[in-house]
Amino acid sequence: MTHPDEALALVARQEVSILPEEPEAVPLSRALGRVLARDLPATVDQPPFDKSAMDGFAWGGTLSDSFRVLGTLAAGRVADHPLAPGDCVRIMTGAPLPPGADRVQRVEWTEEADGRVRFTRRESSDNVIRRGENQKSGDLLLGRRILRPADIGILASSGYESVPVQRRPVVGILSTGDELRTPGEPLVPGAIYDSNGPQLAAQAAAEGCEVRSYGRFPDLPVALETAVKAALSECDLVLLSGGVSMGDFDYVPEVLARNGVERIFHNLAMKPGKPTYLGRRENVFVLGLPGNPVSTFVNFEILAKAVLARLRGLPWEPAIASARLAEEVSRRDSERVEFLPARLSGGEIRALRYSGSSMLGVLAEANALLRLEIGQKILERGAQIDARLL
Repeated sequence: MTHPDEALALVARQEVSILPEEPEAVPLSRALGRVLARDLPATVDQPPFDKSAMDGFAWGGTLSDSFRVLGTLAAGRVADHPLAPGDCVRIMTGAPLPPGADRVQRVEWTEEADGRVRFTRRESSDNVIRRGENQKSGDLLLGRRILRPADIGILASSGYESVPVQRRPVVGILSTGDELRTPGEPLVPGAIYDSNGPQLAAQAAAEGCEVRSYGRFPDLPVALETAVKAALSECDLVLLSGGVSMGDFDYVPEVLARNGVERIFHNLAMKPGKPTYLGRRENVFVLGLPGNPVSTFVNFEILAKAVLARLRGLPWEPAIASARLAEEVSRRDSERVEFLPARLSGGEIRALRYSGSSMLGVLAEANALLRLEIGQKILERGAQIDARLL
């Protein structure tokens, strides 16, 4: 069995063509979640002028007992003429400093009467954000990344109306199993609803992918092979759930082999997810996942996200948080790395009641995964541990 860390290392070492099509320009309103196709420079200084960092009075020269107040400068307005010594203007946060002023006295530390203002306390700083202090025009604004809400604001602040983005990875979803029924159909004895297909489609969509659902297939290699051929010709990543273990009806590995998919690994020293399969044909990756739904979910988090990052040419760094373990966690079998659904709250983390990878409902409360290493049977209460955020 392949250790999950080695599996991730194998993914990272794969030589791939990074979604080679020409980037498309999309408006900022549609850029969230897309991958920036190239580094972009700042187009203006930030800020583009010396501006007040707070509401107060802008002045320059020698400190006087009081200053004559000439008027008010709001954000977006500029002064008509320079300030003379002994004069000041009332200024709002973000407004440009008038010529002749080089500092701002905060309004809380002033007394104003009869057109003059007196400063009641001395400032330790000038309360001015200088032109280009935050960033200079031509500096790197944003490097290649999946664009987050903050990135959209950063791009807008530099005047970008649209940005070049990589095309979305195309992810194909196939569910296998004679027992599966589509949600909405009546259940016959021995049947269950297909949760893996909708769940994987939702996980891929949340990663900014274009999702193509190829349906569900009985445990017959002929029916599955037709869909696999189509998915391999149309997708960047193909996800199959079920049919990858050692049972009499687990046909997925042989179907993939007949269609030119080269195996990278099959079987992980991981729980849940031991039968997991990863292969590729040219630049198309195929991830065969176990049929139990928690296993499918966890494998997408651990492996599918890493494969998508590799296809995009981005580093893969899962979100980790340090927390104190609220209760002891123990297990009997320690032959595999195990990921347990957990709840992180208020700096503490607690493993959720969990009877195995068919217990999909546990994910309704889970917002993290606890990891136990091979040979590790106990996580002690009060231990400070790193949890993987969901």
